[in-house]
Amino acid sequence: MRKYLLSLIVIAFISGCSSLSLDTDYDKSIDFSNLKTYRWHTQNKYNTASQQYLKVNNLMDQRIRATIDKQLQTQNYNTVASSDKVDFLINYSVVIEDKTDIQTYNNYNGYYPGFRYGVGYGSYGRSMSVGYSSGSDVQVTHYQQGTLIIDIINSETDQLMWRGAADGRLPKNADRAEKDKLIQQYVTKILSDFPPKK
Repeated sequence: MRKYLLSLIVIAFISGCSSLSLDTDYDKSIDFSNLKTYRWHTQNKYNTASQQYLKVNNLMDQRIRATIDKQLQTQNYNTVASSDKVDFLINYSVVIEDKTDIQTYNNYNGYYPGFRYGVGYGSYGRSMSVGYSSGSDVQVTHYQQGTLIIDIINSETDQLMWRGAADGRLPKNADRAEKDKLIQQYVTKILSDFPPKK
């Protein structure tokens, strides 16, 4: 029973780590159905800050941009040359935070649920005792929480029109395939709500 309970805890923990939370906001006065073409926003303080979090990794920057471009194209948006007029600009930023997770689990002394059972024999025959014990295990986990933010910006006024952000726990020592998969999960999650559904 103890192994079964621990298995449930592990499954729940893994499921929680693999999920991403989504938050979006937008200007309700804008008709997003008219947006068809875009290009990337010029470098700014948000791009610079993201590069620091990405450890000045140009490959990661290219990977994120390529994934966003590909996803937008599947949603029938087209990127155009920087000199041409476009319907909107796009930008992204990354925030990575160090987090600590503290979980306390009841170990139940190896039984469920904290059940202690004993049988003994005394001078007057058989005796039985039943008790309840409540030990606990504390697990401390240090991890990084990653947030990807995608901004849709008015190409004429440079004002924010739509913002989507997804965050979740980052895996340790991910290889290239895992990084590609993670970026795809973030981008797909965010842009699944663009354009906003009124």
